[in-house]
Amino acid sequence: MIKLFRYLKKYWWAVLLAPMFMILEVAMDMLITEQMQKMIDDGIQALNPDVVKSVGITMIGFVLIGVACGILSGVFANIASCKFANDLRKDLFNKIMQLSYDQTDDFSTASLITRVSNDVTQIQTFIAQMIRMFIRSFGMFALGIIFTIRIDIRFANILLIVLPIEILIMVMFMKKTFPIFDQIQTRLDNVNTVVHENLTAARVVKAFSKEDYENNRFSKSNNAYADVLLKVNKIFALAIPLFMFFVYLAQIAIYAIGGSNILDAFLNNHGKPSIMIGQVTQATTYIVMICMSLIQLGMMFTSVARANASAKRINAVLDCKLDIVDGNMNANDVKETGSVEFKNVSFSYPKSSGYVLENINLKINKGETIAIVGATGSGKTTLVNLITRFYDVTEGEVLVDGVNVKEYKLHDLRNKVAIALQKAELFAGSIKENIKWGNENASDEQVIEAAQIAQAEEFILSKKDTYDEYIEEKGTSLSGGQKQRLSIARAIIKKPEILIFDDATSALDLITEAKLYKAMNEKIKETTKIVVAQRVATAKNADKIVVLDGGSIIAFDTHENLLANCEIYQDIYNSQLKKEGE
Repeated sequence: MIKLFRYLKKYWWAVLLAPMFMILEVAMDMLITEQMQKMIDDGIQALNPDVVKSVGITMIGFVLIGVACGILSGVFANIASCKFANDLRKDLFNKIMQLSYDQTDDFSTASLITRVSNDVTQIQTFIAQMIRMFIRSFGMFALGIIFTIRIDIRFANILLIVLPIEILIMVMFMKKTFPIFDQIQTRLDNVNTVVHENLTAARVVKAFSKEDYENNRFSKSNNAYADVLLKVNKIFALAIPLFMFFVYLAQIAIYAIGGSNILDAFLNNHGKPSIMIGQVTQATTYIVMICMSLIQLGMMFTSVARANASAKRINAVLDCKLDIVDGNMNANDVKETGSVEFKNVSFSYPKSSGYVLENINLKINKGETIAIVGATGSGKTTLVNLITRFYDVTEGEVLVDGVNVKEYKLHDLRNKVAIALQKAELFAGSIKENIKWGNENASDEQVIEAAQIAQAEEFILSKKDTYDEYIEEKGTSLSGGQKQRLSIARAIIKKPEILIFDDATSALDLITEAKLYKAMNEKIKETTKIVVAQRVATAKNADKIVVLDGGSIIAFDTHENLLANCEIYQDIYNSQLKKEGE
């Protein structure tokens, strides 16, 4: 956790000021209690109203100073902790955005969400408590002992008996609770995983009438989380009454010592007792402060345990070595545009024993339209994912514009490429905002042109607010085909050198799809287009077609030549088109 304290360096002034004002507030608490003793012994008991009045005014002054110091301490502690959390959360999110698909899967989406939200909040809370409450508790503990001993040395004997017992209780309490906090965060991950899966797959759950099943699954995860929280709270429920038991014993002991001293002086005419009523009241107040500060310190150590568990999880992400890193090449030095080449490429997923792609050799020239077909699991999507470095090749190299993709900075490489996916991911906002997501500087005319090419304008104009129509999160208010067309428009408006369709027209009818490809051939003919297709009707009009089978390229030719010479392509064609009379 100490590694994360570097985020406090920028706010060192707040980190210093918060405890300084807190020390002043604690000092005021001590002085107020001391003044209370004077009011009782020198004012009320001595029947001296002037002392009562003057001491009362002094106490009010100390109270006002203490309140002001407490407010300022809280302000600076919150500035430091909130700014700390803000910077940490941004860095953590930025690191998550740089993780590869495989690394994201290793952490799990729900766990990463928990780390960005709950775990950072746990450390933020700890920072605020450390800057403010730890100083208050420790200051009250130390000053309380000093002020108590100043009243009468006999009270030190009470502290010598009570404090070791309370410290022992606190140590036993911490020993029991510390290991549980790792379990709490892990079980919270499990709860968030179930929630995340059900929110993203709500339609599937409803379609299969699995609401009861998922409710039971959530209940199990939530019950496990509640059980571990209850375990901690049970320990709290036992520890705090034990603390208070010894606090009350200490108060009784003080009353006994002070009372016997006062009675002895009164009954035996010894004059003024060595311990006055006000001092007894003062001592009992200090004892409560000392013991309560111990409870607060115990709570602080509990926060340390929770924050430490969260810090480990955050550091696991921040310290994670990235699988995909930037190259050092300046993209402005590249002269060639729009070409893609695979040289002896083989690829296997991490933790997988076999190759998904093997010995791929393929050259795609600028402006060509290349389709990729093959059975499910043949490696079509994996092949195009290597172009943008969503994964890195296991063997061989992928070249974009004649340069190995590993030499590019990721931002420069991905600026050359735009992708439209089968599952169109849209964002809450207007239709225009979703299209401009591909190019935030695009003009309204460019937005309209991209929508026209993507064959989206017809349904956009049918909306009440046309391009300003609001889209719900994930585009739930649109059909599958409408979402795909907006996704395609978003890719087109980017004006990329290379445009990849990963089965991005699967929800379009053949007539709309044909219009789309015709418009692209007319409007963006210089753009290299790579189309992953399940349908031969989609692939057959490409310049050339790659036939994948078992991770290898079986053939690479035109539709006509493949139909004449490639048995696998013939099987695909016959299963899809010939039976339909084409």
